[in-house]
Amino acid sequence: MPAALHTAIHFVAAYRTLFIAGGVAFALLLTAILTLIIALKKTKRSGGIIPGEKPQVEVTPAPVTEPQGEPKIAHARLTIGDVASPWTQSVYERHSPEKKIDLLLPAFGFDAEGNIHRAQNAELVRGEDIESVVRRTDTAAGVAVNGAYAALLLWHAGNPQWAQMALKVASHAHIAPEQKELVRFLFQDVIGVQVKPAHVPGLTRWENRAFRAAVLLHVAPRLTTATWDAIERLTPDSIKEYAELEAAQKLPVRLIYRRAAASAIFTEGLYKLNLATLKTFMSARRFNRIKSAGHTARLEAWLYEQPISNEREALLQIANPEIFDREDFSAERAEAILHAIDIDKQRAWLFEHKEQPLLALRQQYFKFFCLFEYYGEAVRCFATLGVFRRDRALRLFYARALFASGMPHEAWAEVSSLLAQYPNDAAVLNEAGIYAHKLGRHEEAAEIFARARTLYPDDATLAYNEAVFTEEYSKAQVEEKWSRVQKMVDPPVVG
Repeated sequence: MPAALHTAIHFVAAYRTLFIAGGVAFALLLTAILTLIIALKKTKRSGGIIPGEKPQVEVTPAPVTEPQGEPKIAHARLTIGDVASPWTQSVYERHSPEKKIDLLLPAFGFDAEGNIHRAQNAELVRGEDIESVVRRTDTAAGVAVNGAYAALLLWHAGNPQWAQMALKVASHAHIAPEQKELVRFLFQDVIGVQVKPAHVPGLTRWENRAFRAAVLLHVAPRLTTATWDAIERLTPDSIKEYAELEAAQKLPVRLIYRRAAASAIFTEGLYKLNLATLKTFMSARRFNRIKSAGHTARLEAWLYEQPISNEREALLQIANPEIFDREDFSAERAEAILHAIDIDKQRAWLFEHKEQPLLALRQQYFKFFCLFEYYGEAVRCFATLGVFRRDRALRLFYARALFASGMPHEAWAEVSSLLAQYPNDAAVLNEAGIYAHKLGRHEEAAEIFARARTLYPDDATLAYNEAVFTEEYSKAQVEEKWSRVQKMVDPPVVG
């Protein structure tokens, strides 16, 4: 036996206990490493939280904004209740008909009453096995996966079952949200709830060009001529009139006015644009512009149909230039207006230097104060109207507020100034005659009413106020003459 080997054997024999202990320690270390690896794998599958440890909050960096391009369709996550089902998710991702749905999306439009119209195209479903698709919707899971696709197939094919299928999809608890929103929007006439495209953000995720053009048309607040030309090329003839009605409210105003002269659709669009502008700015000029276009009866009917549930809606009623007195409202509407406007809130910005409302609204608050006899508030409000203090109609209301507030001479000064600026205005002549009579300026009142009768012989309001003035003035003259007689006769004449 070699000497080196003999020495090694003797060394191991001498330290046998240490070698055994080292081997056991190595085995234990190896076991611990394997156990740790297995535990880490299980932790990764369970969401990264190790039992017995507090979960660590991971700070997610802000997403990097990428340039916007064509929106892509991502597979939705199908869930059952609040817990994702791996089986249904895998089935959904294998059989999801989203691409097929996208091909079937119809262009759409809305008529003047807000009803939706869709472009039907039977060529899109030619050769499709519709019966097979419908059979796959016999179960709840089948409706969740194929319901929206089946509804569109049936619609384009003209099969009346499309309505029933749309209702199933719209009421399904577990269908992908973007498909449910889509069906509820496209078939809102069946579901019974009108929805505007702007209220359905998921519509912008689909790639169908005609459908995207319709969405853009109804979502965009304004349209350029180039954008409209591109949308018009993609719009089917069957719904083009509804697209034009929408465009007639969003194209440049000058273009709308030019086309309205030769197009009934653009005339209607211009009317709707004027109504929208009227609700925003409540301008008397806008009222008169709509009436001069021949829509007086429609405007009055529309105004009567408007609710009065908040201050802006109440002020819209007050903005009507045909309203001169509270009695021009029905008792119910006057009460609704009073209920809608918080007078204490208005006094806060009038007298306590709180933030003022917009100037367009302050005009209508001023008129409200005059109509409902808050004359002190009206006088204070008039000082906040800026350039509109030159407005003829507002100055007439201001004179009324001054007179009712115990400032008759200031009221007469305002009316006299108006009469000098508008010597032939019927409203100014009428108010000037009334104030002259109330202030005892009878000769001036007689001259004013005579001028008004010459200029406006058929004006019933002027004729009535002149008759009242003449009657009262005649009585005053008779009383004055009898008074003179009494002074000249002794004893007095007893009537």
